[in-house]
Amino acid sequence: MTIATLSLRCVRTANDQTPDVHVVVDASLLAGTLVDVHGAIGRRYREQLTRLVGHDRAYVMRTLTKLEVAAALRNQVLEADRDPVLTDEHCDRAIRSMASWPFQRIELTQPMLVRVWEMRNSMTPYDAMYVAATEQLMNEHDGNAILATADGRLAASPVVSVPVQRFWPDDS
Repeated sequence: MTIATLSLRCVRTANDQTPDVHVVVDASLLAGTLVDVHGAIGRRYREQLTRLVGHDRAYVMRTLTKLEVAAALRNQVLEADRDPVLTDEHCDRAIRSMASWPFQRIELTQPMLVRVWEMRNSMTPYDAMYVAATEQLMNEHDGNAILATADGRLAASPVVSVPVQRFWPDDS
């Protein structure tokens, strides 16, 4: 098994223009593309993500996303005794490839941190960070931003204030 290298092509509209939507990509989606590299879920996530966004309009949190993906890979390696999906070697390559991810990085700002705190009773600070980042992009880009996630709980949360594109592990 090999780890996927994330590379997105720029999607064009009918008149050859890049869509104006800006997409915050959360760790659940990125981890799904890396963990299930040859499987149907990983392939489906990569195809959907490529259709959704061009490389210049995708965003990840500078530190948070990488840490969350690293945690997901670690969990897969620890579970390898029961279900050998990934090896240490594969995860090492994935971790080292993060520097070349084709995404713009978003820094945590003080207003975003305040917003994360405001959502403390409704979701984890990690999930709230993605929502706050998407809210910031919506403000900066006339409402043209969405959150892309494979996390069903986050996507279904009634307090999420931004448009969400849910990625499903099956053909749903």
